Amino acid sequence: MNGLKGWFAVLAGLALISCAKGPSEGGASDPATDAAANRWIYSQMIRQYLYNDYTKTITPDYNQSCENFFTGLLSSRPTDNDGKHTGTDNYFYSSMERSGTSKTAVSGKVATYGIEYKCYYTDYSRTYVAARVQFVVKGSPADRAGIRRGDWICLVDGKPIGSNNTSVLRRGGAVTLWVERMEKTMQGGFEIYQTVYEKSVSMDAAETLDVSPVLTDTLIVRGSRRIGYLVYNEFLSEPAGASDGRYDEQLKAVFADFKRQHINELVLDLRYNGGGYVNTCRLLCSMIAPQSALGQVFCIERFNDDLHALYGETVLRFLPEGEVGGCNLNLARLYVLTGPWTASSSELVINNLRPYMPVKVVGTTTEGKNVGSSEIRSNVYGIVLRPITGRAFNRDYESDYADGFDPDFPADDDDNQDQMLELGDPDEFVLQYALADIAGSPVAATSKADDLLRGPYTPAGEPQPEGRIRGMIFTAPGGTDGPFD
Repeated sequence: MNGLKGWFAVLAGLALISCAKGPSEGGASDPATDAAANRWIYSQMIRQYLYNDYTKTITPDYNQSCENFFTGLLSSRPTDNDGKHTGTDNYFYSSMERSGTSKTAVSGKVATYGIEYKCYYTDYSRTYVAARVQFVVKGSPADRAGIRRGDWICLVDGKPIGSNNTSVLRRGGAVTLWVERMEKTMQGGFEIYQTVYEKSVSMDAAETLDVSPVLTDTLIVRGSRRIGYLVYNEFLSEPAGASDGRYDEQLKAVFADFKRQHINELVLDLRYNGGGYVNTCRLLCSMIAPQSALGQVFCIERFNDDLHALYGETVLRFLPEGEVGGCNLNLARLYVLTGPWTASSSELVINNLRPYMPVKVVGTTTEGKNVGSSEIRSNVYGIVLRPITGRAFNRDYESDYADGFDPDFPADDDDNQDQMLELGDPDEFVLQYALADIAGSPVAATSKADDLLRGPYTPAGEPQPEGRIRGMIFTAPGGTDGPFD
């Protein structure tokens, strides 16, 4: 495994949480049906798409597949923010799916082995990769197999992982994995990292899991500072088909526990959180913010000019103490751990708390998605649209983070190619930077690997990451999450 170090190129290989990049999913297509469906798509996009001024300039050709038609209505203008369209990045945030083929719906339930991972090239030709586990879901097939954060998965059923087949670890049947683990040891008075575990591991077939957004939480004490640490992976109140708000209740329970433990600092780990519902984001922020912010403006949502003329802007306020179960921590500041998958509602936490309290960003630059979508369904045509429909602002009408939030304290997991500690371990590579600043003794900056050999990089033919949508699900005009009609 030591041969892996030194020339890594990061390859996105999400297993659980991912980005809805790209406008469409394939499905059965009938020309006559598609022509009628395209007329419906056009009518919805003209009305609801944030950049409908661009769509109105398109002369619609209804005689093509719905996927191609939908893509042709989307704006890639530099002044707009429907995806990224520079350099190697070329994708839209707006998406379209055929009913029954959905892979990006926010659900909380997904068929998975229970791991999230990144892939790294293992050879100069960039033909093969090894998958490094970012975290493991408790009770999942990977958890039962003994896989843990930081493990390297080098072979699947005795074969190397091809750079064009990294999805092999997302879901499937029972598999045999070759796993290697590196740990810090002392030799001759020096710290070194070496492979301490090399083993063939059997992992059960992927299962549909009820994956709570709350991955882990703990208390860390540094002198007089009682620090709550929370890994929160999706802004979702409940799994699909449920109406009990169970995930929101789990989140409240964590903050109730923090309050009982007299937390006076919070480190919120959003490295693996690609977004979700704005209302759940508001709940979380209402438990973090200074008590004086409760009832004040949390988020302002602005839609296209046509809808703005009809409805105006939507203003969401921080929830009162009674609606957060008495769990407001009344914090003076917040630390947020970020990564390249931190997007949308996760970025909303940073932007929309900053008018009320200092928010320090630790990690890497975020995605830069200051826009949100609404879901529009047609049961007649069997189509689900998720176009970008609005832009989010904070109390001071600030929303200028389309290039992402740069960290106050840069700390990249990809600079740590040796031992990857469990999330919540005070010595974990990124967390230590936040803890050091809280204690007043910042960690020395680390050097980055050669940019020519680092990613992120998605090879041709690689399917877009599946799982949970990387998005901001807006409150539509009228005051409810989801579609306008």
